[in-house]
Amino acid sequence: MDTKTITISREAFGDLIRIKEEFDAVMESLELMENEEFMESYKKAKKEIKNREFVDWDAFDH
Repeated sequence: MDTKTITISREAFGDLIRIKEEFDAVMESLELMENEEFMESYKKAKKEIKNREFVDWDAFDH
């Protein structure tokens, strides 16, 4: 097996890491979107927030 060495700048390496993290986040989002149970829960929560069907944190005695 023939191997070769490449050199990249720290800035480019940082960019590659950032792109990989963004890609991972997109893939995780797609996986969640395929999960019917999660999506139903997400839609319900979104509707409850829109309709202000939640308890106000400030209403509690801390």
